[in-house]
Amino acid sequence: MIAESRLPPLFRLTALPGDADIAAEARRMAEAGAEPGTVVCAERADEFRCAVILHPDRGAAEARLALYVGVLGLGDALGATTPPGIDVTFLWPNRLEANGGALAEIHLFEPEAGDAETVPSWLILYATVAIELGDHDWRSGVFPETSLREEGCAEVSVTDLLERFTRHLLTWINRWRDDGFDPVRAMWLRHSRSHGSDVAVDADGTRYFGTFKGIDDDGAMVLEETGFTRRIKPRAALEVGSGPPS
Repeated sequence: MIAESRLPPLFRLTALPGDADIAAEARRMAEAGAEPGTVVCAERADEFRCAVILHPDRGAAEARLALYVGVLGLGDALGATTPPGIDVTFLWPNRLEANGGALAEIHLFEPEAGDAETVPSWLILYATVAIELGDHDWRSGVFPETSLREEGCAEVSVTDLLERFTRHLLTWINRWRDDGFDPVRAMWLRHSRSHGSDVAVDADGTRYFGTFKGIDDDGAMVLEETGFTRRIKPRAALEVGSGPPS
């Protein structure tokens, strides 16, 4: 039972039934003034669905870098869960893979967008992990290509993932707060299988082709094309507005 999970002291858990819309409920709670560190998680065996409410202390442009912090926290949790030899890698901006197969995603929700310097009243990190293969309701519309069971994690539970995710997320939040974005970016790129490679990126209905050179200070992908450099923001992983998710 996830209600018995042991989380770091910062976090307070709200456990919901497996069919609950975790993202929508977390957003409702954030709008109602839920405290930072509120965690909303579904009680189900086939998929990990977890939302964490944050109260940023910096402007929106910098606060959105929490997306990369969330990916690192979930990546470390998966690394601690999967057997030795399983390669957990990242696909820009928010997908996590095991041996090249789509396994998990992180999305970031925020209130109605203001200017870049305005501090958002809340942010939500929403994580999904396929424990078993099936018709998972991933926000990107991409179906998982593998699962923790497929990768040899026969005994893993939602409670295991919840405890590991919150612990590693807190570690990376503290690192980001104390040392800035540089170590977050460096570790994210270290685990990216596309960094330094030729990639195709969809943005605003347009597909861009180039070489993935890095991540800029505002979280944009730096894509080098023939003769010039393009910056592409991770819009597909960000959801703005206080209404129910689409």
